[in-house]
Amino acid sequence: MQPIWIGCPDSNFRKGRPYGFHPEAIVIHIMDGSFAAGESVFQDPGTQKSAHYGISKAGAVHQYVNEKDTAFHAGIVVDPTWGLLKPGVNPNFYTVGIEHEGVAADVWTEAQLAASTILVSQIAERWRIALDADHVIRHHQIRSTKTCPGGLDVGQLLARATGITA
Repeated sequence: MQPIWIGCPDSNFRKGRPYGFHPEAIVIHIMDGSFAAGESVFQDPGTQKSAHYGISKAGAVHQYVNEKDTAFHAGIVVDPTWGLLKPGVNPNFYTVGIEHEGVAADVWTEAQLAASTILVSQIAERWRIALDADHVIRHHQIRSTKTCPGGLDVGQLLARATGITA
């Protein structure tokens, strides 16, 4: 799968990854609205928000930030439960963020789940990220005040992604 490159303003991401960091985990997000609304946030230079990718309910995959660069998607840490969080280090430095159209209460469409499964598998293969619950996580595990990404069954996503790479 080849995502459609959209990009975002320079103010919404950081070129490169500091201190020699590289992607070690994938953070799954929900846009809290429509695909167009989510993209408009990433296109507004005043928001200082981005993700590496966005996936629509129809399964379209857009890329906003190169994986070698730092997207601003998960940097606020509040009562984290993620066991691989590096204390005192912004998680954006070593994660890839994937946003999904919808709200936390939504059930993902088959097209959205299929596209996310393929993308997660491809990212994991590129960066040698393990396809397990320690390395493909919910945003809520970094920032507990968020319900993001809602009711997604990450286990199902991982089982499907593992089947792709096996």
